Amino acid sequence: MFTKMDKSELGKPSGITLWQHTNNVLAEGEYIIFSFPFSFEKYLNLLQKDLSKRLKGAIRYHDEGKKHSVWQKACQDDFNTFLSWQKENQGDYHAFEKLNKKLAGKNLMTTGVRHEIFSLVMYRNSNFSDPVKVAIAAHHSKLSRKHENRWTDKKSGEESELIWNDLININACFRIGHHAFKEAILKHYEFAGVRAYLQMADRRASAREANDIPVDFQKFTYEFPHKNLRNVQQIAKEFANEELLLLRAPTGAGKTDACLIWAAEQIKNKKAERLILAMPTRFTSNALSINVAESLSSTGLYHSSAWFSKFHKNIKIGKIDKNIARKEHELARQLLAPVAVCTIDHLLMALTLTREDHHTITFNLANSCVVIDEADFYDEFTQANILVLLEALNILKVPVMIMSASLPKSAIEMYKTTGYQVKDIKEDVSDNDRIRCCIQSIEKYSDLSEVENLLKQCIENKVAIIYVNTVASAMNFYNWFVKKGINPILYHSRFTEPDKGLKEITLLNAIGKDAWEKGMAEGIVILTQIGEMSVNISSDFMISEICPVDRLVQRAGRLCRFNNNKIGEMHVLIPQKNSTLYPAPYGNFIMRQGWESNQALLRTIELLECKGYSAADFVNFINRVYPTFQNFKTKTIANAILLKKKFVSSWIILPAEQTKEDDTESQEWKSRDIAGNETVFIEFPEEDHFYFWQDFQEFKLEKAIDIPSYLVRKGIENKSIRLKKLKIANDDEITIFVAINSYTFDIGLQLTGINTLDEQL
Repeated sequence: MFTKMDKSELGKPSGITLWQHTNNVLAEGEYIIFSFPFSFEKYLNLLQKDLSKRLKGAIRYHDEGKKHSVWQKACQDDFNTFLSWQKENQGDYHAFEKLNKKLAGKNLMTTGVRHEIFSLVMYRNSNFSDPVKVAIAAHHSKLSRKHENRWTDKKSGEESELIWNDLININACFRIGHHAFKEAILKHYEFAGVRAYLQMADRRASAREANDIPVDFQKFTYEFPHKNLRNVQQIAKEFANEELLLLRAPTGAGKTDACLIWAAEQIKNKKAERLILAMPTRFTSNALSINVAESLSSTGLYHSSAWFSKFHKNIKIGKIDKNIARKEHELARQLLAPVAVCTIDHLLMALTLTREDHHTITFNLANSCVVIDEADFYDEFTQANILVLLEALNILKVPVMIMSASLPKSAIEMYKTTGYQVKDIKEDVSDNDRIRCCIQSIEKYSDLSEVENLLKQCIENKVAIIYVNTVASAMNFYNWFVKKGINPILYHSRFTEPDKGLKEITLLNAIGKDAWEKGMAEGIVILTQIGEMSVNISSDFMISEICPVDRLVQRAGRLCRFNNNKIGEMHVLIPQKNSTLYPAPYGNFIMRQGWESNQALLRTIELLECKGYSAADFVNFINRVYPTFQNFKTKTIANAILLKKKFVSSWIILPAEQTKEDDTESQEWKSRDIAGNETVFIEFPEEDHFYFWQDFQEFKLEKAIDIPSYLVRKGIENKSIRLKKLKIANDDEITIFVAINSYTFDIGLQLTGINTLDEQL
């Protein structure tokens, strides 16, 4: 089986030999084994298989196919091209690659030989285990139905098509759709471990060979920063041995340190290697990552705009090297940071297995402990997807903690369906009976003239928070104050990433903790749902449009947030249109019929009273609104089943469908039941050609906003949005949407001349 390695055989066009490269990858494999001891122990305990032995075997043979005579000749020709260039320029291969993209690897790219395929052809009759075969086949991301022709054209060996058929047969071992989800999860874990770590070792070795040193892996370390544990933190530590811990605690109770304490217990007791914190939105992810970083320095953040949130500014001022930032960002994306903060969509999307890195993400997730925060935020559509995720985590024996200020008792039965044994909700009741807010009034309104008395109170009080349900409503309130000579702070989802950061700073400076402690709090703030959880601000006076009680509790959490001796005052408005309830976005919009409110909103309206509410009162209220675990809608169930089917059908071989890095949906399946969005830029780029894709992405993060597709169509119709063609790198032209004179820091993106229901946030 073993063929002696000729030390003169090339492994790279740079002149590195195959022998050198293989040894470099083996060294990185040893570093991975050293860095992640729990992951290797868990693999052994769960499967009775030796992951380190399999990894070393896969490394030893993964590049053997480079011995193919055609491959070797092409590699030598490319090396000779480099040597000729080097004599004239005195540069290294890394510089040659950058400056001479058309020359670097030119001969190798035209051979048609895939060395990973030939590696398997050479050893087809060996005793390689199936996980090792799959790892070798996938280590350059070509184990995909999209690349089937690579396997069947026989350029990489006469038996390559037979190898492909073998892999197809392995992939097809589960033939009963989503019903095989449990078996497929465990089997995938077995294969993904070798697959993920081989790729990791190979890429780290290649980076070093190009003088591009990879970042070191960090271990989870956490020291509780205070003298005594608060109640919620004591609960997290006391019940850390539960497989699924449901934890309910009011806002401001100390939940961030509670989840770190809980994670430290999991890691100490050898139940996990790292902590994953899954949040509802990227805004809540940003806020939590900042809080966590105060107690733990090595924290990764990943979501669609995490690059801007975490690195962009520091790169511009020279605080961090761009190359290092990219590597840290990649560790966070792959869930390899000691603590990784991400959105729930990132974890759900990985289960679709529509990208090669999804195999790595799911394997790293399996070796983590997971906290799902603000669990009450999700509607039933996303909740059903989360239950699929929890079912997978239960199979893989992943400890999970679910936190919320407003978990209903009925959630226990819902979470039991995932296989986790959960009996009750653990709750911090130390401050349950204190009246936290008083509902002073509840009134219907269709025009702001009907509630001017409340708006005038905002001006008199000088500090007020106004929560509304749509951007259109936010603009109505904003314009009313502007006409009175008042400049309120407006914050919704249609600001660019840089301006979102500046808006949050503006909010904190106006009515944040420091402002209150210094006696300088002042400002009228108008917020949509974006401000329910992510901004640490407070007011004694609040106006809120009606919303389901679990969301109302989050809003009420911004009342007298920094003073337990005061009771906040809330006034609730019930929006009306044509003399009927206007429930957007808490319901479904039906074409030619209008809005259909969800039951939680209707029940909240029915039960809400003008009186004082304590944390205990709110919990009882929530239990009345959500009394039972109800069956999901047909559409919701079908979507969740489709997620399982996608996993089962692609557990080894990637589908022809290839999703992008930040997608939150694939063909037919979606993580959330929301209307399709399009990216709109607030200004034209200076050039028509971006020479690097990353440069375009950074421009997008600075100057773009996602809005509903129907608004883009209307904007094009009335010429407030124009189309612009761009060339990116060597790819085909793309078309972007650019809003014309429609954006300011004060109001965000507002497309003029568009009349719309505007159910978006």
